Amino acid sequence: MHSPSLLSSPTSYGFWSPSSKSSSPVHPASLKDPASHSPELIQLVDMQISQPVIEYLTTSVIETVNYALSRAPTHRSPHTHKFLQFVATVLSRAEVTSATVLVSLAYISRARRHLSIALEEWALERVFLGAVIVASKYTQDSTLRSVQWGMVTGIFGKGDIGRIEREFLDVLDWELSVTEADLLAHHEMLMLASSALAS
Repeated sequence: MHSPSLLSSPTSYGFWSPSSKSSSPVHPASLKDPASHSPELIQLVDMQISQPVIEYLTTSVIETVNYALSRAPTHRSPHTHKFLQFVATVLSRAEVTSATVLVSLAYISRARRHLSIALEEWALERVFLGAVIVASKYTQDSTLRSVQWGMVTGIFGKGDIGRIEREFLDVLDWELSVTEADLLAHHEMLMLASSALAS
């Protein structure tokens, strides 16, 4: 049986923006009483999307693509630094929330064993975008349209974005539910990344 989820259903726990105001004792990311979630999960949802968090997300994508290509997890190409800049730019331009980043990480982890990559070119960008676009739609009532995502990337067109999204949904077999355990799997490393920034 799955543990209670902060993000289990977009229809029953739709996401608010951080600026949403309410007198109810609910967390803005889940619309539930924060006491119903573990403190570690609240830490994750409240984290800032800092450079170490962006690097952790980037590394997760790289390791997943390396796995699909049967390469060492730590393999880095000359394209890696450019990809890191791409991730940072997309997250900033699209105003991606920490909740969306967390769900993206859960999806990337889930996709790892099911991903098949026929063409390495743009593989990193496609996996990252697939995860973030699907996660954004899952965690938010209102999100960017395909044409807007294309403009955010500065690389892909509307048709490309649609294909990337459909391909990633197929990899996930349309299984979009996320449990607390899925998110907490990243807690230790993300907290280490945040503490490294603070020190």
